[in-house]
Amino acid sequence: MYTAQVNGIARRIGMYKEGLTHLGCTVDSLHPDIGRHKVLSHVNPWNFTSRMMIINPLHLLRLLNTSYDVVHVVMPANLSSMWILAAFKVLRCIKRDAKPALVVSWHCNIVDYMKHFAIGPLKFICYFFFYLLFGMLPLISDRILTPTKKSEPCLVNMWRRENGKLCAGVCFTGVNKTEFSPDAKYSNWGQTWATSKANYLSKMGKKYLIVCVGRLSPEKSVDELIKALPSLNDCALWLVGDGPHRPELERIARDLNVPVKFLGYQSGEALHSVYTVADLFVCPSLTETFGQTVNEALASQVRVALPNVPVFVEAYGDALPSDAFWTPHNQSAMIEAITKQLCRHSKNDPYGVPKLASLKTWDGAVHALHQEYMEAFEDRQHTFTLLAALYFPLWWLITITTALTFFMFSQLRSFCGGSVRLFFKKSAEDVLIKVQSFQRLPSFDEVEKGSKPPKKQT
Repeated sequence: MYTAQVNGIARRIGMYKEGLTHLGCTVDSLHPDIGRHKVLSHVNPWNFTSRMMIINPLHLLRLLNTSYDVVHVVMPANLSSMWILAAFKVLRCIKRDAKPALVVSWHCNIVDYMKHFAIGPLKFICYFFFYLLFGMLPLISDRILTPTKKSEPCLVNMWRRENGKLCAGVCFTGVNKTEFSPDAKYSNWGQTWATSKANYLSKMGKKYLIVCVGRLSPEKSVDELIKALPSLNDCALWLVGDGPHRPELERIARDLNVPVKFLGYQSGEALHSVYTVADLFVCPSLTETFGQTVNEALASQVRVALPNVPVFVEAYGDALPSDAFWTPHNQSAMIEAITKQLCRHSKNDPYGVPKLASLKTWDGAVHALHQEYMEAFEDRQHTFTLLAALYFPLWWLITITTALTFFMFSQLRSFCGGSVRLFFKKSAEDVLIKVQSFQRLPSFDEVEKGSKPPKKQT
């Protein structure tokens, strides 16, 4: 089993590994922190809180000489993982062997990102490069898994075989109901958060606390939630998490003069209990593959409001009232959904209170994953098409070049302190300050004549 370390994805894969081990499976995992003898690890150039890797070719050879029943590759963060699939597929075709079954799980809505953030001709270039890079995946794997059936439909449809069968399934996400629980409010951290909430609401003159947990990046649409606060007169907002968009979100909150508190990353008991003090949990993101933080809020029996996107409707449609979903890109609809949920909360209306029994546990998620592996054996293919065989060498070259480019970009961003743009902007500002300071210094002739230097400006 091959795993990638990408924040929430890493946690999910870790729970899969633990659960499969409890089922009696022997799980061999590969991740960025495993060591240089197996992988070349580097930071994710788009998200410094996670790491990526390039597999050591010598270790790839060792893997090919090891017997596996299933090879599960976690995508799309680590491109070199596709080399493992390709190598095992070639070896399986040569040996005409039944094992291993080759499984891909896809944990990112890249197509959605391109739809929302690529502009003009750039969108078509992104699509072309995306399919150039990942178009080989259905030919070198037997089955694709996504967090919900509605995740990345354009990509998943590539696994439809000539006989019409769609070789796709779901890798469910569970929740630990002992950690994320209404009882967490009685913990030390729960009481700390409750006191902090009371003080903050009193200071701001507000009645309700909205909580949003997640990475602060543009695709999460947290700015839309902040912009809705002027119309939610009784509400204050806590943002739990961090990311590259935080400075911009802080600026928006200041400009609008709305009560937003940035709590940064939280973990352990602090994270488990912060949900319990929320009067309402809101996740404004339109590009989620599942929304694990929503799952955690529901397990804490906190009311939730979400945008009406296919992934959220499929995952949480049975757990939430229909009017708790708002039409995407419609601020008034967002405000209406939030207001309705807060109104129910203030009246202690039992309608819409999450039911713990409706949430899948990690044990259930792991058993479902094991069944998907069994399905993958039924989906095996032992041949390459002529077009795939011709494209295969070029695809290897493209993936190697791209993986190395990502590595070099990550080194450049690390050298620049996380942002190439800000690094050069800061360097230019430093040079400008030095030049201006030099220009204010008295000349040698002025010093010789005893003239006084200009007064220091305050």
